[in-house]
Amino acid sequence: MLKLLAGLTSSLFAAKTGPIKETKPAEVEGRRKRKRQDDAELFTSYYGRPVIKKPHWIWPIWFYFWVGGISGGASAITALTELFGDKERDHSIIRAGRYISIGGLMISPVLLIIDLQRPERFHHMLRILKWRSPLSVGTYILTSTGILSGLNAARQVVEDGFIPKDSLPGKLTLLASNPVTSTLQGIDGMALGTYTGVLLSATAVPLWAENDTTLAPLFLSSAFSTGAAAITLARTLGGTPTKELHRLEPIERNAIFSELALTTYGFWKLPPEVRKHVTSGIHAWLFAGAVGLGQVGPLLLQLLAPKEGKAGRGMALLNSVMVLTGGFLLRVAVVTAGRASADDSAAYHATTRGPGRASPEEQAAKAAHPSESANDSYRSLGLNL
Repeated sequence: MLKLLAGLTSSLFAAKTGPIKETKPAEVEGRRKRKRQDDAELFTSYYGRPVIKKPHWIWPIWFYFWVGGISGGASAITALTELFGDKERDHSIIRAGRYISIGGLMISPVLLIIDLQRPERFHHMLRILKWRSPLSVGTYILTSTGILSGLNAARQVVEDGFIPKDSLPGKLTLLASNPVTSTLQGIDGMALGTYTGVLLSATAVPLWAENDTTLAPLFLSSAFSTGAAAITLARTLGGTPTKELHRLEPIERNAIFSELALTTYGFWKLPPEVRKHVTSGIHAWLFAGAVGLGQVGPLLLQLLAPKEGKAGRGMALLNSVMVLTGGFLLRVAVVTAGRASADDSAAYHATTRGPGRASPEEQAAKAAHPSESANDSYRSLGLNL
């Protein structure tokens, strides 16, 4: 009876719509794939909201990253000069580097505390040390670099004659500061220039997460270039002979080359959904300023500008200002573009999207021949069984 009713129903349906067309498995899979693509294009976010919360960071962090990078680069350059440089010829580099380091490391905690909004939070971070937290480790790096920089800057104060060397404070200062503290400050300075990039890349923010291997070396390279530029600027304003103003150009040039290469590679590896936050709006101008003023422009000046006379002094001054400005714009661009990418759910999904799911036929083939699928996995590893 049921079969009879089913036959009558199908006959009536066929009379109205024509014979039922048999659907092939390939056509079914094609429809499923098109539906998945359409769903992916239509989907933006759950309830129209960003998937993750963006960092609250504003202007204090821009200046903290910039000033900390200058201090870290100046500390490393000063230590290298003390160890391998000409003590008499490079005395002005060591002197300027010590003062720049302590100046920046006095400003950096203030900027960090302003961003934390409650001063006691900085103290609380020093109560424990979490090795897996870049923020916790960075707090100790900042504190230890500040202590070492203070000891070496105090030595410079004594050497400059502001405190008599034969007085008790002078003797204690010279005893507390030595090549060991200078070397440790240089190591800490490189860590200070690097950890801010590690801090950014350890988040789920799309722009930063996609550049997890480039941000740390990029910030370190920028620390060396801006540190060298700050020292050269101080020496230029302090009356150092023009022929000696270009002593740090090799360090600065190599650091800028590294910056340019890392910036290019980091931009190239971004997915289109994330890259648009670098190439559009105010962020495009910020990145263009960072590359033009801080990287390409100084390289051209070093190649073409005169090295002697008033023109050479003016070019050294201009080059230093350009590098420092470009380093600041780089940090502003990275932070603000990262915040914008965190608000974009499409950018977040582009960084977390996994490999496409196999079709039903492919899944059935793997289930029917498990040994062949295992061999395929081994072949992908370069093994033949």
